Amino acid sequence: MSTASNRPGRLGVGVVGAGRVGAVLGSALRSVGHAVVGVTAVSAESRDRAEALLPSVPVLTVEEIVERAELVLLTVPDDVLPDLVRGLADLGRWQTGQLLVHTSGRFGTDVLQPAAEQGAIPLAIHPAMTFTGTSLDISRFTGCPFAVTAAAPVLPVAQALVVELGGEPVVLEEADRPAYHAALAHGANHLVTLVSQAQRVLAASGLPDPGAYLSPLLTAALDGALRGGEHGLTGPVVRGDAGTVDAHIRALAAQGHEVTDVVETYRHLAGVTTRRALASGRITEPAAARILDVLAEPVEVPDRVDEPRPSDSPLEPVVVRTRAELQAALAALPGRRALVMTMGALHEGHLANVREARSRGDHVVVSIYVNPLQFGPGEDFENYPRDLDADLALLTREGGVDVVFAPDDGEIYPAEPLVRIDPGPVARTLEGATRPGHFAGVLQVVTKVFSLVRPDVAVFGQKDAQQLALIRTLVRDLDLGVEIAAVPTRREDDGLAMSSRNSYLTSTERAQAAGIYRALAAGAQAASAGEGAPAVLRVTDEVLSAAEGIDKDYLVLVDPETFLPLADDHRGPGLLAVAARVGTTRLIDNMTVDLAPTA
Repeated sequence: MSTASNRPGRLGVGVVGAGRVGAVLGSALRSVGHAVVGVTAVSAESRDRAEALLPSVPVLTVEEIVERAELVLLTVPDDVLPDLVRGLADLGRWQTGQLLVHTSGRFGTDVLQPAAEQGAIPLAIHPAMTFTGTSLDISRFTGCPFAVTAAAPVLPVAQALVVELGGEPVVLEEADRPAYHAALAHGANHLVTLVSQAQRVLAASGLPDPGAYLSPLLTAALDGALRGGEHGLTGPVVRGDAGTVDAHIRALAAQGHEVTDVVETYRHLAGVTTRRALASGRITEPAAARILDVLAEPVEVPDRVDEPRPSDSPLEPVVVRTRAELQAALAALPGRRALVMTMGALHEGHLANVREARSRGDHVVVSIYVNPLQFGPGEDFENYPRDLDADLALLTREGGVDVVFAPDDGEIYPAEPLVRIDPGPVARTLEGATRPGHFAGVLQVVTKVFSLVRPDVAVFGQKDAQQLALIRTLVRDLDLGVEIAAVPTRREDDGLAMSSRNSYLTSTERAQAAGIYRALAAGAQAASAGEGAPAVLRVTDEVLSAAEGIDKDYLVLVDPETFLPLADDHRGPGLLAVAARVGTTRLIDNMTVDLAPTA
């Protein structure tokens, strides 16, 4: 067994916990010359991650790792750590001179005392970053601050380990660890809660892509706060605008109990901000008193909000089923006409398209039709969810829809179509390769509905990106004169793209399906960190392959318009597109990335 010195030397490392942190740190230590002698991996996801980041490293038990390793890396949940250390001490497993390192932000080295009593050398290092659990994290260690806690004689060892990883060691006393970790959690975790609340309010107000509205403002605010602290604060509180604060609270309350937590958060943070602004001399005592009085006033939050947002359109849409009924309804709607095409089983993603259509036209038409020509043999045409009454109820509550066109097959295809749309070579790749004839059927029905409705603008979702690109090509090549508008993909809270096919998923599959979004997000993060196309694809594939229950069909990085693969040295926009099966359900998703050239 090695003894510690100021330089760790080449050590045999054992990783206890192949989560996002452990597998990455083990891989990083391996890359600088240490030998990883074993890793624990209980779940299928952790085994996949260990295989991806620590190939050829054996999966061992905790006791086997402690027996074989000179440096034991404990990357387990905070609540597990004390009992794990104490339990191994009770079994007499810790060894004299063995380096014992944990990565918990909450604890210092006291939690490792049972091992220290048996001769182990306790070290605590905590990287101030989030982990994706992919090789991308290793490059992000460069310059990253690591909180380091250790006894003075071995503190240089902990610092040297951090420096080897490329990080910046920052010495933190044992007594300061809880407050340090609370500050990081408060800043990072609660920032996510705050931003998510703002997105929910914007979505409830009818904005189709809340993130796009918030991104420039929040980026500037975060930068200002990091540079100047509270001196960067702006807004109604520091202006002393008690009337604006009052209006904000009442507007939030009017959205109903769905945003009760937002009202409470706004009140509390506005109160804290007011008192901080007063203490720093940013506002006067009378102004602060007026705001605090407003914050103390009770405000009624309705159980639910039944009234639709203001609209010139009738509350209940006219439902038509035949071509003749459609033409009669359209004749009563002069002005700019917006169309939203759907296959029913409507959800929030469809409603986002409706809102975009409302903003672009004087009148909105929604078509609901399950098109048989875009389903191949053995696909789910017969089982595709159909509930027109539920769809109409949803559109009625949303408001602003003038006409719903819900034809049967005989109205759309009164006879077998002899003239067919050829969608061209793009339709034979990706979805088209998996589903031959699919896009020919899509463009066939789009052309027919365009001819029947004669819209000025048609709104489609970005989730079906290949379909969107082909419809744009159709309109351009055939001079159809319809403006095509795209709406960003609407997602569930865990990132899963909203889709009518999500209803096929079991509860277990539903949780697994969120791994598709995590993979795309990891790829987008790699792109934003300056990685080129090969690295972005690799990172995305690593996360997707490590996700449990997801059977990949394809994963590509393509030109958003041509859907041709991107060159390795491409810079500019690209589209990460994925298709996969979760259980028996096939799901697709995509994300736009901005690529830097490879070096």
